[in-house]
Amino acid sequence: MNIVSAEGSATRVDIVLEGQSIEELMSSESAHTAIKKASEMGLHRPGVSNSTGVYPVDAAGNTGDDVLAGKVPVAGYRRDYTLLGSI
Repeated sequence: MNIVSAEGSATRVDIVLEGQSIEELMSSESAHTAIKKASEMGLHRPGVSNSTGVYPVDAAGNTGDDVLAGKVPVAGYRRDYTLLGSI
């Protein structure tokens, strides 16, 4: 599992993870990876506020109708997390 992007502020961090399987990204390890990264970025006591379902991407990291319809090979899967800090 890899962190594709991590952006945020002192109160909120948005993280995109990429993995090779749906199961990998649906696991609790996925959420723990996002929480750990948010903490490293300075978010105080981070917790998951929201997460998307797992979605397929092509080799360039794009998703869309062609990937979803199977016209373009699936190279991996991604899941987005929004984490908020606590007081």
